[in-house]
Amino acid sequence: MCDLNDTINLAPAPGTNNQTVRVNRAITPITYSTTGATGATFSDLPAGVTGTFSGGYITISGTPTVTGTFNYTVTLTGGCGGVTTAAGTIFVQPNNTITLTSAPGTNNQTVRVKTAITPITYSTTGATGATFSDLPAGVTGAFSGGYITISGRPTVTGTFNYTVTLTGGCGNVTAIDTIIVRPKQYHHPRSRTRHK
Repeated sequence: MCDLNDTINLAPAPGTNNQTVRVNRAITPITYSTTGATGATFSDLPAGVTGTFSGGYITISGTPTVTGTFNYTVTLTGGCGGVTTAAGTIFVQPNNTITLTSAPGTNNQTVRVKTAITPITYSTTGATGATFSDLPAGVTGAFSGGYITISGRPTVTGTFNYTVTLTGGCGNVTAIDTIIVRPKQYHHPRSRTRHK
């Protein structure tokens, strides 16, 4: 006969049972203290994260190797029943990435002033936005639905080593490329020589 029902309690840090981490980065270990139970089973943990039971304590730790939202459950075994489960969430975010999707070489192009550049496009993962620096006046960048587009007509001449920096998500990821803007080419009419 059992005198006490099984119990499970998060210990010691509140909030560790619901955490957000980057893929391929270790989670903050999650610890539960238990009474009555002799073991535990674990379900819906992300790959790379495991749970152990030892001396009445449960520890969930590891490095997730997949992305997604994982609503895990810990179920106590043995003992007397009662409060036998605990649940939490591990949200694993992807690392930010940026990849040129316009034609090769469009990210490093030379144009005449006041002439439209060939639009430069990038695809991204993980990010929720982007910032742009050192684009020539008249050229702007936009982020929408995971895609970046740089377009416009430069109104000044020079060499512009522009930077695209992803924001949100995980990781400080940038792309650095170049737009060279040359002066307009002027055509002089041919001089005519009159023959007497």
